[in-house]
Amino acid sequence: MPTLPDELSHLDADVARDLFFEAASHAFNSIMVTTAEETGNGPIIFVNDAFTEMTGYTEEEVLGETPGLMQGPKTDQDELDRLAQDLQDGKVFQGETVNYKKDGSAFRIEWKVAPVENAEGEVTHYVAIQRDVTARREAEAA
Repeated sequence: MPTLPDELSHLDADVARDLFFEAASHAFNSIMVTTAEETGNGPIIFVNDAFTEMTGYTEEEVLGETPGLMQGPKTDQDELDRLAQDLQDGKVFQGETVNYKKDGSAFRIEWKVAPVENAEGEVTHYVAIQRDVTARREAEAA
C-alpha cells in the first residue's frame, strides 16, 4: 500500500482528512468510495461531483447503494470477476467495462479500484477512480 509522503506525514489527522476530501471532491475523474464487505460489494459512502456528472445519479441516490446499481446487460462479467479476485488478493485492480447511467444509457468506463487498509493492515474501504472512455473507444473503432 502507498504511504503518506514525508511532506504530509506531519499533518494532523483532521487536516490530512480535509485535504484529501477537498482533493477528491474537486477531481476531474469520478471518485467513489465503498466500505469493504465480506461479499465484496460494500455500500457507497462517497462520490464526487465528477461521478454525479458522469452517471446522472445524485449523491443522495447512490449513498448506501452498491456499485452494482450501475451495471447491466453489457457489463463484462469477466471483468467483474477479475475485479473481485484482485481485491480478494489485496491487489489494485485496473480494467474497462460498460456501466449504465441513471437514464439507462450505456457508457464505457476505464477504472481503477484500490483497497484502503487501517493501521492493523485490514482492508476497510475501496476507492474507485473512473473515467468515461466511450468517445475514445468509438473514435478508435471508426
